Amino acid sequence: MKNNLLVLTGLILLASCGGKKEEPKKKSSDYNLKNIKELIGIARIEPENKISPIGAEIAGRVVEILVIEGEPLKKGQLIMLLDDSVESAQVEQSTSKLASRNQRVFSLQAKMEAIKIKLEAADVEGKRDRALADAKAGTEKAATDSETAYNNLRADLIIAQADLQEAKSGVNEVSAETNYISKMRNKKRINAPADGMMLNWDIRLGQAIGAGTKLGDFAPAGGLIAITEVDELFAMKVKKGQRVSINLQGTKQTLTSGIVVYCSPYLSKKSIFSDRADNLEDRRVREVRVRVDNPSAVLIGSRVECIIKL
Repeated sequence: MKNNLLVLTGLILLASCGGKKEEPKKKSSDYNLKNIKELIGIARIEPENKISPIGAEIAGRVVEILVIEGEPLKKGQLIMLLDDSVESAQVEQSTSKLASRNQRVFSLQAKMEAIKIKLEAADVEGKRDRALADAKAGTEKAATDSETAYNNLRADLIIAQADLQEAKSGVNEVSAETNYISKMRNKKRINAPADGMMLNWDIRLGQAIGAGTKLGDFAPAGGLIAITEVDELFAMKVKKGQRVSINLQGTKQTLTSGIVVYCSPYLSKKSIFSDRADNLEDRRVREVRVRVDNPSAVLIGSRVECIIKL
């Protein structure tokens, strides 16, 4: 009887210890979003006008790189040269040919003017001889000879006009050829597309490149922006005009400040940081862009923390 009582007491104690329920963990949706005063997101610094690749329009060999990475550039500034020796020789030859064709045009124009003068004189003489012949004061042969001379000069003028037209066509043809070769040569002179900075070169001196080869990356002049993402849970709390503190990643050191200038109108599955191996969670995010107040405080391509003040 005493043993049964001990067993019963032990079972009661065991039931009372093992039967205690654990408190359920709070879900993210259980938190009061109204109490959140700031959002923190990792951001990437980029030019406001976006980085642009510079490419070669024509094949060639790199003979000179005129600017270094990070050097400020002006629009149209010469930054790289491809070998243009063949095109330069062709331009010189074509220019010489063009000068010769132009000289022929000038010669034919002078010839036409001379024929026109003779034709006017022959016309006067022919009319005079015909009047004398009709009045029996001159011979029919003289009148006929004058008319023949006039007709011959008219034929010469027509031929000269045709020759001149042909010569002008030749000039236009050679001129078009010269312009084309000059354009091909100019394409071997790579110029800055706008004011900005050459971020990096992807080619080296002496390298043979093909048409369309990427030469490097160019950052147009202008401000910088920090591109960050906000989780879908907090997406509606971010608005244009909110102030942002831009900190060194992983620290409380403030680099500069900024202001929200763009909030994506939709949620995206693809993250700007999807290249990270540890980024395996399938979350929807809203892209947010922050204009940096002091661009000199950050570097293009760097990652920072954006603390958005709500």
